[in-house]
Amino acid sequence: MKTIQIVHNPTAGNGRHTKEELIDIVTASGYKAEYISTNYLFWKKHFNAAGAEAILVAGGDGTVRKLAKNLLNKKERARPLPIHLIPLGTANNISKVLNIAQHKESHKIDLDRNPSRFSYGKIKSLGNKDFFLESFGFGIFPKLIAEMKKRKTPDDPEEKLNKTLEVLLEIVKSYKPKKAKIETDGATIKGSFLLVELMNVKLIGPNFLLAPSAVPSDKHFDLVLIPEEKRKELESHIGNLIKDKAQEQDLEKLVTIIPVQKAKMKWSGSHIHIDDNLKRNYFRKNFKIKLAEDYLEFFTDI
Repeated sequence: MKTIQIVHNPTAGNGRHTKEELIDIVTASGYKAEYISTNYLFWKKHFNAAGAEAILVAGGDGTVRKLAKNLLNKKERARPLPIHLIPLGTANNISKVLNIAQHKESHKIDLDRNPSRFSYGKIKSLGNKDFFLESFGFGIFPKLIAEMKKRKTPDDPEEKLNKTLEVLLEIVKSYKPKKAKIETDGATIKGSFLLVELMNVKLIGPNFLLAPSAVPSDKHFDLVLIPEEKRKELESHIGNLIKDKAQEQDLEKLVTIIPVQKAKMKWSGSHIHIDDNLKRNYFRKNFKIKLAEDYLEFFTDI
């Protein structure tokens, strides 16, 4: 019998999911289940999917990133183990761009399906290497991450997302734009920006659609820029998002999007973000980013 390795974050989202439910999904699909919880302090050290045919990861975007880091550090196979994702977090941006069912009751594992390739970005800075699955950038989103760490937020995921958009609107109204220099594909871009993002997926933060054409299998990133002169348009767009009245054509009026495979970036601010992780005190550093040669694989519904 084929084995599925379960990686479960029991505290993701509202926490209303159990080890037994996930094991039942695997066994009902006709496979043997091996289980590990990310609450276990040394789960990364003891994680071993050498005998598994696939991984079921149950958690939010942060859990997917933790698993990805573990897998990318253990390249024992010629190709990656395919991942079946059950989204249990708040934003669940990765599952939404892959059109994966948002309710665990809808999930059935089928290893006969062909998984989809999911590229990622490599970052080189300060002598260290890091990576991103969703996005890397500067400006209002690192500020948003920092601000949300200070605030008490609702337990309900929808209310939390809406509250996050309200905080983002507050930030945009007062954020002081920073200078950036970006060198990519033979072009140099300079200016003062509210936002500079390299997007691997179309959503960022609180399900904010920022790069409508971004696909994690298309072998390039979308460089997204919002200059300071677009502040009022950005305020209006976020306000419409909060009211659920936003239109994609409104976004087109305020962002510049450039497809790139690699970039060298310099930012005059101090904070950056890598996916949902805030990085502080990166003053005037150069960042080199490129599309990785290897990749992850996900079972998707697209």
